[in-house]
Amino acid sequence: MAVITDLTFQQLETASGLSNLLIVDGTNGLMLRLSALTTAALTAKSNSGVVQAMHKLRELAALAQITVNQNAVIGERLAAFPQASTSTAVNGYVLSSGQIIVKTPLATSGIVGANN
Repeated sequence: MAVITDLTFQQLETASGLSNLLIVDGTNGLMLRLSALTTAALTAKSNSGVVQAMHKLRELAALAQITVNQNAVIGERLAAFPQASTSTAVNGYVLSSGQIIVKTPLATSGIVGANN
């Protein structure tokens, strides 16, 4: 099997459990339905929700990574989205921190996911 260095947008959408998280538009290309990632309908660029959407998007990528790595051997698995860490509850909140680990080539352009 080849080294896995990235996910497809289809794998991301499949991990979401939604069939319409991503929309293919003939003019604008691939579009992400941000309202599907937040608890509120987003209707304007002035709406807040970036933190929630980015957190959810990283979590979906981590789920998709687990799926694509199922039959991969060590050294060929994608390791770009490690499991998020969480704190204990304090004052009704839990802090969650997630990483995205990438390899950036020095001599060319393009970013790929790290492997383990």
